[in-house]
Amino acid sequence: MRSQTWKSCLGVLCLLAAGTANAAKISFSEKGFIDVGALVQTQFRMVQDGSPDKKNPSYDFLFGRARILLSGQFDDHIGFLIDTDVTYGAATIGGPTGGVAWNSNIYLLDAIGTYKVSKELIIDAGLTLPAFSHNELTSGGKYASITRFSTRTNSPFPPNATRGLRDVGIVLRGLLLDDRLYYRLGVFNGVQGGTSQTGSATNGLATGTATVNGGDAPLFGGMLRFNIMGKEDGFSFCQVCFAKSPLMSIGVSGVYQNNAIRPLVPTGAGTSQYIGQHAWTTAAADFFTDVPFTPDIELSADILFSKYFVGDNAVPSGNDLEALVHLRFGDFGIFGQFEWFDSETKYVGKGNTLGDSKIYRAGLNWFLLQNIYKITYEVSFQDKEQAGNTVDATAVPPNVWTMVLQFSTTF
Repeated sequence: MRSQTWKSCLGVLCLLAAGTANAAKISFSEKGFIDVGALVQTQFRMVQDGSPDKKNPSYDFLFGRARILLSGQFDDHIGFLIDTDVTYGAATIGGPTGGVAWNSNIYLLDAIGTYKVSKELIIDAGLTLPAFSHNELTSGGKYASITRFSTRTNSPFPPNATRGLRDVGIVLRGLLLDDRLYYRLGVFNGVQGGTSQTGSATNGLATGTATVNGGDAPLFGGMLRFNIMGKEDGFSFCQVCFAKSPLMSIGVSGVYQNNAIRPLVPTGAGTSQYIGQHAWTTAAADFFTDVPFTPDIELSADILFSKYFVGDNAVPSGNDLEALVHLRFGDFGIFGQFEWFDSETKYVGKGNTLGDSKIYRAGLNWFLLQNIYKITYEVSFQDKEQAGNTVDATAVPPNVWTMVLQFSTTF
């Protein structure tokens, strides 16, 4: 296709997007209103050897996110947020998009009622994101890269505890100490337990025995952030902020769920064992900054270190490091992102194809209208332990390159 044709097509796309730039706001009283918005992220993805015959790249058009947002307030104290998302290509509702399954379900992502006592105390109740880190709480339309940290090898939350990283619970948040300290603490429904239908010596359970969370314990999660420069105190944060003054903060966070998992620990060639019920504990520290040197030059950095305690030698146990740096020049930006997971498991093979993992990402952003309309190009490479090898008659998936081109519209 000729260059002029590509420019014409892109121009039409931008004009169509510009026609819907403003969200619909309906006021029904002096302080009461309802706001209607949306976030649509359409992707073209190419994966090395991702075709069904594993001999050619895969070529797919996908939805990264497709959200309808309804928010508002009755007065200065009472507010709400309801939004949906789509599981396009995901194997399960709320799972990561971009898979090979043909699911395209719309599901409820957030449903929150809010009561603001003061800036020091805001109460959220409903289906929401357990607080964990600045990256987890960044708005879906304001990331620098396409892939947020929580789509890495590990998740801060235990299996069967969240859907789309959300759970039903109560959250307290606010600003203290002259707006220097931001807190966000919550208790949530947690892991859904069950009973063994196939008790045997293999899984170490008698039929009818609780598999996990037999006492139906809740999940606890929280975060404390110290604002070094500026402050972020909203329901969600930004990564590329187009800020007029510097933002800088450090945070600590944690997640705890009692009896969350019954790990199957690989112990050697063809052998593994269940080590009983274990709590899922995640402890983390993170750093974020967004510094506008001039209106056209802005540096963003986001670093997160997490420690997982899920049982000795269990695959999810280990250390996790994610880091992102983004530099914006006017309407364009360049970024690099690194993700590293060091699993405690001592054996990669049958029953475990994970082990240690590194993912390298780099890309470009074109901000047609700040974060409202932007195009992001991202290329990544995953370096997994024993990738491409056959261990104990188990083929470990090979390392592959992935390219994603994303068109993002939010209002």
